[in-house]
Amino acid sequence: MEATDHLKDSLLAAVELANVFGAHYRQGRPAPAPDAAAVQAALRLTTNREIAVDPADYESGGKILYDALSSFPDVDRAAELVNTMLRETQAAPQLVRDPGAPWHLHFGSPGEATGWLAEFATAVAMLLGSEHVERLRQCAAVRCDGLFLDATRNRTQRFCSTACQNRTKVAAHRARPSSP
Repeated sequence: MEATDHLKDSLLAAVELANVFGAHYRQGRPAPAPDAAAVQAALRLTTNREIAVDPADYESGGKILYDALSSFPDVDRAAELVNTMLRETQAAPQLVRDPGAPWHLHFGSPGEATGWLAEFATAVAMLLGSEHVERLRQCAAVRCDGLFLDATRNRTQRFCSTACQNRTKVAAHRARPSSP
């Protein structure tokens, strides 16, 4: 999947929104309750505009995205969930241009919750239909349900963050028997 920067940003935002509403643990701690700041942080991955949000408008879509993305390697189940979301949000392609920026493709009305959810569902659908689907991963750390996209060249990333990687390494070190 050769993706535009906008599509990549939409996919990263979709994964982050899914984590906001679906992950019970993040980086070894109980995940904070979804709030407007967390939703805005996810949206900022794909736009520079400040958007007033009500987390309730994104909750259902965020949970569906998490269920779809965390169902891998069952791509059929993920596709069913994403197709339902595409129908519910009435995702329809349209070219949009922000002042001073090139035209890019949107799949819903920018600025509305259903528009963002349509955009994210479309980005996930494009990932599902590509050879890069295996780049979507769930963090291998204990007490972390975070999803992430493996951006490494050799496709070996196992953790969503260096914090989770370090926690795992420290736990493995402490678990080793002491030498006499």
